[in-house]
Amino acid sequence: MAELRLVTYNIRGLKSPIKRSQLFRQLHRNKVQVVFLQETHYKHNKTPNLSRSLYNLWFHSTSECSNKLGVSIGIHKNTAFTLKDIQVDPNGRFILVKGEMENQIFTWVNLYAPNTGQKKWILDILPKIENFREGILIIAGDLNVSLNPTLDSSTGKSAIPRFALLAIQNQLHYSGLIDAWRATHPSTKDYTHFSAPHNSYHRLDYILVPKSHIHLCKDIHIDSMIYSDHFPVSITLQIPNSTTKTYTWRLNETILSKPEIKRKISERLCDFFTLNNVENTSPHLLWESHKAYV
Repeated sequence: MAELRLVTYNIRGLKSPIKRSQLFRQLHRNKVQVVFLQETHYKHNKTPNLSRSLYNLWFHSTSECSNKLGVSIGIHKNTAFTLKDIQVDPNGRFILVKGEMENQIFTWVNLYAPNTGQKKWILDILPKIENFREGILIIAGDLNVSLNPTLDSSTGKSAIPRFALLAIQNQLHYSGLIDAWRATHPSTKDYTHFSAPHNSYHRLDYILVPKSHIHLCKDIHIDSMIYSDHFPVSITLQIPNSTTKTYTWRLNETILSKPEIKRKISERLCDFFTLNNVENTSPHLLWESHKAYV
């Protein structure tokens, strides 16, 4: 199986070219191939030209009303991806991208939920995802809610009413979606956001996958916080039925323009054919062998 490294990160603004460059270099060093960013703060239809960056294929959702929102999905320049369909939120809170990679169809979903009315927003977006999805589904982003306050909040409490939290949990269960990090860390207390005004930690950033795909997930980590008040969450995804790239050796023909090289090759080939052109030797085998010898 081939592997795909993904990271979701509420970056708290990415308009600075210096911050972008530093972030992309760090992601590149960590061999991240697909990155989900929230709170990019790009103005509507005024996203930067990233065609020459390490992550040169981007899909953005920006807000028509505010430059404090925005979500983006970026794909590394060495990762081939063919777009099939895309759905963009005009409010800059979600983006749905569907395409082909490694002979497999993927649906990438990047979410940035509001900090009020999370229940209605999440319950509204899940049916849209279900209607759009195809192939392997990955939902990543900042849900602005701790799904299990006992383990996901340093205070042990949720900021939203219990009935609203239960409705979200039930809808995720009904949709067959699993919190990938919690599935591999069933009793661990760890957090992805620090609230300075409340002096508390919460796990708000998630990677959700269908139950049928949880076996493809491994190495799920909450990483170090550098550029934001959120911690990035990373995951390695195993890609089933992918085809490993093969490469055919080819002679570098530019070396044949050098007289000294040409002379040496001619001399060696005379010796090669004298020694190997013997009885019962296939002409095809002899010809292919001489190319390897060169």
